[in-house]
Amino acid sequence: MAAEETEISGSIEVEDILDAFESDSPETIQALLRRAHPGDIEQAFERLDDHFREAILDQLPYEILAEWANYLTDADVERRLNTLPKAEQRKVLDSLSDDELVDLLQEIEEKDRPKYIELLPEEKRVVSENLMQYPEETAGGRMTMAMATIPVGLSVKEALEELRAIKEEAELLSRIYVLDGERRIIGKVRMRDLAFSTWDTPIANLMDSDQLSINAMEDQEEAAQMIARYDLVALPVVDDENRLVGVITHDDALEILEEESTEDMEKISGIGGDRGDSSYLQMSVFAHFKRRAGWVVILAFLALTSGWVLLKYEDVLTAVYVLALYLPMVVAAGGNTGAQSATMVIRAMSLGELDTREFGRVVWKESRIGILLGGLLGVLVALQICFFLPAFLLPESLDLTAFNMIDVALVVSIAITAQVVTSTLIGAILPIGARAAKLDPAVVASPAITTIVDVSGAVIFFTLAKMFFF
Repeated sequence: MAAEETEISGSIEVEDILDAFESDSPETIQALLRRAHPGDIEQAFERLDDHFREAILDQLPYEILAEWANYLTDADVERRLNTLPKAEQRKVLDSLSDDELVDLLQEIEEKDRPKYIELLPEEKRVVSENLMQYPEETAGGRMTMAMATIPVGLSVKEALEELRAIKEEAELLSRIYVLDGERRIIGKVRMRDLAFSTWDTPIANLMDSDQLSINAMEDQEEAAQMIARYDLVALPVVDDENRLVGVITHDDALEILEEESTEDMEKISGIGGDRGDSSYLQMSVFAHFKRRAGWVVILAFLALTSGWVLLKYEDVLTAVYVLALYLPMVVAAGGNTGAQSATMVIRAMSLGELDTREFGRVVWKESRIGILLGGLLGVLVALQICFFLPAFLLPESLDLTAFNMIDVALVVSIAITAQVVTSTLIGAILPIGARAAKLDPAVVASPAITTIVDVSGAVIFFTLAKMFFF
C-alpha cells in the first residue's frame, strides 16, 4: 500500500501532531506531513476543528494526498482534489489503488463524478466502472481487481515471468490464484513456494486445491466473517458464473468489521441514518441531532404506556406507598438484563454463531440465566426489605407498621425475579424474531425492549401487589 512508502523517522505522538497543526506554521506542518505515519495523521485529523483541518488540507502536496488517501475521509480528499490543477488531480487519482479509487468515486456526488472519471487512464477507467456496478456494501463493492493470477499448466519459471509483468499493479502477491481458461479458480500457490522451487517444477505440483470464494453480490459482512473464520490473507470474489473478478484483502476485512460493529452499536442505541466516514467531532451538531431525534421522540411517547399503567394501579400505590420505593428498581432490572441478553444474541448472530434454527436452544439457555439472575436479585431485595429497610427508614419518616413487611418482601422479590426472567427472554427472542422476519435485529431489538420491559415490569409489579394486598 502507499502508506508503506511514507518516510517515517520515528514514532510521533498524536498530541505532538495536533500541536504542530495548530501552530499555523507552514514549515512545521510541511515537515511533519513528510515524517509522520498516515495512521497517526488520521487520528489527529479527526480531532481538529474545521478551520484547522481545511487550512492543512490546503497546504497538502498532491503526492502526500495520494499516500494518505486511504486514511483521510473521502470528503477531505475530494475537497483537496477540487483545489488542485487537473494535472495533479490526474496524478492523485492514478496513484490510488482501484478499491480506494472506487470508494472515493462512490462518495462523490453523482453529478461531479464524470469530471474525475474523465481524468483516469483508459484501463483504470474500465476497472473503476466495472467495480462501481456492485452496490457499495457488497463483496464486489469492497474488492480490488489488482490481484495476482496465473493460468494452469505453467512451470515455476513461466509463472514468475508472468508475475514479473504485473508486480507493480498487484496489491497482493503472497497469494497467487491459479485459473482455468474460463477464469475459474482451481487452486492457489504462495510466492514463497515459487521462490524455493526449481524452475521446471509444474505449478500443479505446488498449488493447493482451495477454491473458497464468495459471490460478488453477497454482503460485505459475510466476506469479512469468512476471512476471520478461515484465517485468510485474502478472499476471492466470483461472479454468478464462478469466475474470479477480484479479492478482498485482510485489511479491508478489518475496516468492514469496524464499520459493521459501529453500525450495530449505533442501531442498538437508537441512532439512525448513515454516519458516512466522518468522525464524531467532524459531524455537525445538526447531523447528530437528525440521527438521534427519531427514536428519542418515539420512545418518549411510547413511555406514556408506562404512565398509563401507573395511573391504572393508583389505588395500589396509595394504599401500599412503600412499594413506590421499589418500582424503579424492578423496571430498571428488567431493562438491564433485557439489554444484556439482546446484546449477546445480536453479537452471536453477527459473528455467525447462531441463527433462527437455534431459537429453542437460545430460549432455554436465557431462561436458566434469567432464573439465576432474577433469583439472586429476589433474595437480596427480600433481605433488604426485612432487615435493612426498618433500620434505615424510621417510623416518623415512613410508617412501616401499616404493612406486613413479609408481604412487601414477597411482592417485590417475586416481581423482580419474574421481571428479570421475562426481560431476559424478550431480549433474546426479539433479535431472533427480527432476523426471521428479514429485519435488522439491532434496529428492532433495542428500542422495542426499552418500551416492552418498562411496561411489563409495571404490570407484573402491580398485579402481584393487588393479589397480595387486596
